[in-house]
Amino acid sequence: MEESIREYAKELRNIIDKSNDSFEKQLNYISAGALGISMVLVEKIVKDLSTTRSNYILIISWCFLGLTLISNLVSHVYTSRVHSKTVAEIYDEKYDYDKAMLRNKSIGRWNTFSIAFLLIGITLQIIFIARNIKL
Repeated sequence: MEESIREYAKELRNIIDKSNDSFEKQLNYISAGALGISMVLVEKIVKDLSTTRSNYILIISWCFLGLTLISNLVSHVYTSRVHSKTVAEIYDEKYDYDKAMLRNKSIGRWNTFSIAFLLIGITLQIIFIARNIKL
């Protein structure tokens, strides 16, 4: 195998690692922050959950934010395995572009689900708070 393709594989690995780390950190910060903020808002603004409307919206929101965190953790392991497999194929001279792209698409789908869970969770929090703000 050419040295240039080995260097490319090494560079690709570094870029992918940095990008994944950044995405996962941001997703975790946002979802964990949204969970924390919602709990503070409930405590400070709503105060007594027994007097609120649509508590199930808040609970579902927390579930989606929890799913975001769990999905992100599982996706980290999956992504690492997928990229390791691609790098191994390059070194073993068995690299197949189409197979590698299919694996990358599955990572993209997983990330899309994580983002969707986050957006649904935050949207439900906003709906819950809007329904229960006492002006």
